[in-house]
Amino acid sequence: MHRHVLRQDDPRPRVLHQRHKRYSAANPPRGWPFPPVVLEVLAQRGICLPAEFTYLNLGKVRNKGFEVSLDHSVSRGVNAFTNYSWQGDPETRDSRTPASELAMPPHHRFNAGVNVNQRRFLGSASVNYTSKAFWTDVLSEPYHGYTDAFTMVNGTVGWKWLNGKLITSLKGTNLLNDDNSQGGIQQHIFGDIITRTVVGEVRYSF
Repeated sequence: MHRHVLRQDDPRPRVLHQRHKRYSAANPPRGWPFPPVVLEVLAQRGICLPAEFTYLNLGKVRNKGFEVSLDHSVSRGVNAFTNYSWQGDPETRDSRTPASELAMPPHHRFNAGVNVNQRRFLGSASVNYTSKAFWTDVLSEPYHGYTDAFTMVNGTVGWKWLNGKLITSLKGTNLLNDDNSQGGIQQHIFGDIITRTVVGEVRYSF
C-alpha cells in the first residue's frame, strides 16, 4: 500500500509514499508466471512489487478550460462532427498540494470525422489530435512521465448483405502509422502502444 501523507512538521510541502504491503513468495500476484522465489530475489535487489495502493487528496486544485463542438447532418445517412477542447495546467490553491503530484492534461484536443450509414454501404473516417500530457496516476513519482503528442487517423468501410442481417467490414486504426518516441501512439504513460492495425469483421444479426 502506498499512502500519500503530508508532513505537518515540515514547512516545505512534501508527500510521503509509504509502502504497507507488497507481493512476496508467500503472497504472489494472481497469474504470476514465474517461481514465487523470484519475488524475493527482486526484493533483495530493491525491486518490490506493491500489492496495494492508497491515494489521498491533498488540497484544492483549480482547472480551467473550454470545449466547442459541431454536429451536422450532411444528408440522409451522412453525418459529420468536429470538436476542440483546451485545458490549462492545474493551479494549486494552497501550499498543501505538491506540484509534483499534479497531472498535466493535454492542452489541446481536436477531433473531426464523418459517419455514413446507407442501405447497403456503411463507413466512417476520423482524425484525432492530442497534445502531450504528463501523467502522475500510476505508482509513485519515479514512474510519472509524459506521453507525446499524436495524430491518429481511423477509418471503417463495410457492406450490408441479406437486408442488413449480415455486415462485413474493414476497420483501420492509426492508418498513417503515426510513430513517436514510444514507437507508436500511446494515450497513457503505461498504456498500450497503438500502431497501424487493420481488422476484418463479419457480423450477423439473428
